[in-house]
Amino acid sequence: MAQSGTPSTQALTYFATQSQRQGLRESDAANLSVTSSYLDQATGLTHSYLRQRVNGLDVYGAVGDVHTDRTGKPVLMHQGFVADAARLAPSAAPTLTAEQAIAAAAIGLKLPRPVGITLVRDARPGDGLLFNNAGISEYDIPVRLMYLPVNGRLKLVWDVTIAQLDEQHHWAARVDAHTGLLLDKSDYVISEEISFQQLTARALGNRTAVTAATAPNPTAANRGTLATPNSLTVFPVPVEAPTFGNRTAVPFSSISTAYSPYGWQVSDARAPAGTFPTSYSRIGSGVFLTRGNNVAAYDDSPSTASGNGNLLSNTNSPDGTAALDFDFPFSQPAGPKASSSAAITNLFYWNNMLHDVMMSKGFDEASGNFQYRNTGTQGLGGDFVRAESQDGSGRNNANMSTPVDGQSGRMQMYLFDNPVRPTFTISSPAGLAGVYTIGTAGFGRSLTRFPQGLCGTVVAVNDGVSGNGGVHGCATPYVNAAAVSGKIALIMRGGCAQLPVGQQTNSSFAGKIRRAQQNGAIMAIIVDSLATGTAVLNIGGTDTVGIRIPSIFISGVDGARIRQALQAGTPVVGCATAPVGEDFDGSVDNGIIAHEFGHGIHTRLSGGPGNSSCNVASDGTTATQSMGEGWGDFFGLWMTTRPSDVGRAPRGIGTYASGQPTAGRGIRIKQYTDDMAVNNHSYSVIGTTNYRQTHAIGEVWAATLWDLNWQFIYRYGYNTDLLGRTGGNNRFLRLVLEGCKLQVCNPSFLDGRDAILRADSLLNGAANSAVLWTMFARRGMGFSAVGGIRTNGLPTTDGIVAAFNMPPGTLPTPVLDPRVTPLGTQSASAINGSLVDAYPNPTQNVLTIQAQLPSKSAVRVSLVNLIGQVVTTTTAPVGDLQRGLTVNTSNLAEGLYVVRVNTSEGTFTTKVQVKH
Repeated sequence: MAQSGTPSTQALTYFATQSQRQGLRESDAANLSVTSSYLDQATGLTHSYLRQRVNGLDVYGAVGDVHTDRTGKPVLMHQGFVADAARLAPSAAPTLTAEQAIAAAAIGLKLPRPVGITLVRDARPGDGLLFNNAGISEYDIPVRLMYLPVNGRLKLVWDVTIAQLDEQHHWAARVDAHTGLLLDKSDYVISEEISFQQLTARALGNRTAVTAATAPNPTAANRGTLATPNSLTVFPVPVEAPTFGNRTAVPFSSISTAYSPYGWQVSDARAPAGTFPTSYSRIGSGVFLTRGNNVAAYDDSPSTASGNGNLLSNTNSPDGTAALDFDFPFSQPAGPKASSSAAITNLFYWNNMLHDVMMSKGFDEASGNFQYRNTGTQGLGGDFVRAESQDGSGRNNANMSTPVDGQSGRMQMYLFDNPVRPTFTISSPAGLAGVYTIGTAGFGRSLTRFPQGLCGTVVAVNDGVSGNGGVHGCATPYVNAAAVSGKIALIMRGGCAQLPVGQQTNSSFAGKIRRAQQNGAIMAIIVDSLATGTAVLNIGGTDTVGIRIPSIFISGVDGARIRQALQAGTPVVGCATAPVGEDFDGSVDNGIIAHEFGHGIHTRLSGGPGNSSCNVASDGTTATQSMGEGWGDFFGLWMTTRPSDVGRAPRGIGTYASGQPTAGRGIRIKQYTDDMAVNNHSYSVIGTTNYRQTHAIGEVWAATLWDLNWQFIYRYGYNTDLLGRTGGNNRFLRLVLEGCKLQVCNPSFLDGRDAILRADSLLNGAANSAVLWTMFARRGMGFSAVGGIRTNGLPTTDGIVAAFNMPPGTLPTPVLDPRVTPLGTQSASAINGSLVDAYPNPTQNVLTIQAQLPSKSAVRVSLVNLIGQVVTTTTAPVGDLQRGLTVNTSNLAEGLYVVRVNTSEGTFTTKVQVKH
């Protein structure tokens, strides 16, 4: 059934005709299910999203879309239907009942057994029945009979939707309608999927404890004393987090009436009577809460599965009183509990701002945005965002659950650990006294269990069999077991594999630490085997051997100094400490809030608001080109861009939540910047060892969008009015959202590229085609790129071929950079130079030269000194230049050089400095 309307006959005829040209039978596209169809008033486009139907049942994953302009003319279509589906489909008569399917899904998902299953809404099985929650789901359970493509056939399945009570998953599961076997599942919850251990390992190099000393000093305005009626005290757009700026009072009067006509708050006079049910607002005398048409923000910390219980309680949302004064004290050093009301208010504000900004760019009622009541006739209401602050169901994470339009999205914001970097402090002898950097183990007793530190005398072990005096700890009991007992055992890494056969033992870190424990040590220090090395590792692995003592890792250089003192008979005394600071609150890391809201945007827009399964990150066995995390990062960066920012400045994600300074790397592999010397991500890395996980894959897409965003800003300017249509930032965001509407369900990177190009064609007459192609090609998504192999309808990471070329006849546009010359006054030489990237600049030993230049013959790349002498020349295919050509500069004298690139289309130059 259509979500808002029905496609025109012209659109459906076009879809059927084109589908047959693409290899389908006439019957394959003759009987369609319309999941949603709506008119976009701003663009005049009608977007219709379809699903194949056989024997009166929908085919899961067999989807298509068709888009028409104001005149009804089709402008774009995609289809992923099953060819000859009628022949492949078995009988539509199931063996299992819908109730039995719920039980089978619970078994397959490893959930408790359902109890008291009761039919709530009867219907034809192919249209979907509704059952009560059966004690296993937050909501009533929809069940629908469908077909599922499996290995070239269609299987009859029941599609069962269950929102787990622990709030960690919202499953749509397909179980065999005859056997009950779980065949397929997808999750509406999109989580960060990164453990805090991984986060810490990435961020450790630049981690700084955010305390009262390093965070902005709280002023009186930050302590809940503004007392400004009709306002919210928050970290306002574009302040990314408490480390980036202070809070201010944002008046309710500044709220856009165009995009939030009912206001933000339940007691807003603009909201018509009866807008909010009593069960939602619970409005009593003097109760004015952080709840409104777009979002309900509340404390969800009391239990691990609180959900609706907290939503419906007045005490879990801050009360602004009749004065609507939402000003509450905030202090990170005082801890998140003391700042809970301030954090919830901030979460409420940012969700509302995201609603308004994204609605101004096309994520509106018709396309499935989040609102309790819609003002128009398109789209379904009843789906405000449930924004849960300090959620008790997890830590060190955040997630967004986005079911189909008409069902609330839920954003869960957690607390993040605040471990100050652990250290080992030597108090004697005086020559070694000081603080040493250490790594810690993922097993054994944590140093955080010792608030005052774990202190003792250090003793080098002697196992009696290994080299270096037995200090490798390869055997037990130690020769000096009595001396080690009650002390801190010093053990060198490695050294056990070289022992004679019969003496070799478990040489792992865990094995060495276990033997130290057996000899009475209170702690173990593992010293790196490279005596000149300065690297510090976190000791990985799982405790499978009963380790109950702490252990740390120090560098070879530091370890050598300690061993030297011990060998000289000098006692060494030290303390290992891992102080714990107050938790960081995700509800005030606004980049993460925007990232999570972003998952709601791309989920509702891709494939239409009636299908939340068009950005699948994995089918359970194969990594896919899911760009969801990339969109999330881009939205977070976009919302927190300051007018003074430039594209070259590196930006991290989640620096506040991970305890880093504002310039920290954050929780991603690389910082975001349009400087290729800092972030050289390209399509070519997708599917390689470090780029098969969802977030790593998403980084490449976000880096590409970030490049384009800045090129638009440099061309059209930056508009501080984020609700506006002018300015490069607003123009490009609109293209990104429109691209999501136009792209195929479960797009590859190249599908996403093509959708943005088509959006520019439809909205701007292709005015930005050259710059779009230039920047896509720069990141490996050029004209000749290949998008990989699709498996089960999903774009896998297999078979990807990156390309850095432009379409035939399309010249690259200058890559603008305000450092070259003031914007708007680019000279011919500056434009020429902006077509060639040379990095790093200054360079030391190896220079990479990259340019998206066309050439009918091989290119010649030369370096010319300031007196005109050619000092080095390389000739290579144009493809090498487009991918990045390396030149050895180690033998060149320091100074300024001109990089000269000769092609069949002309000569292009840029400057580079060599500095050894």
